[in-house]
Amino acid sequence: MVNSISSYSTVQSTGTNYLSDDEKKKKKTQDDSYSAYNNQKNSVSENNSSSHITEDTAKSTAQSYIASLKAQYPQLASKLDAYYSSLDFSSLISDATSVSDIKAYIFNETRGFLN
Repeated sequence: MVNSISSYSTVQSTGTNYLSDDEKKKKKTQDDSYSAYNNQKNSVSENNSSSHITEDTAKSTAQSYIASLKAQYPQLASKLDAYYSSLDFSSLISDATSVSDIKAYIFNETRGFLN
């Protein structure tokens, strides 16, 4: 058992020096595929971070988050409803770049209710 681990680590440390031409081509193809995947993944995350939140998304996110707060703190239901009815979605949308930003904004605005 120890010999098999030892030989495995020896193979790992040698890299591609002892690979046949076919194995080198296969490894290069795998490496290229991995690089292409990473580039695509980075491109998608950059596009998502700069995406614009729509008013419908902001309203549905705010409604669901406030509903979850009301479930956790039923004694604050009327205050949370009043907060939602006075929420300025146009300024919220201009500041938010993600759904998480909307939730964080609402949490920061309503945490004073918890005291």
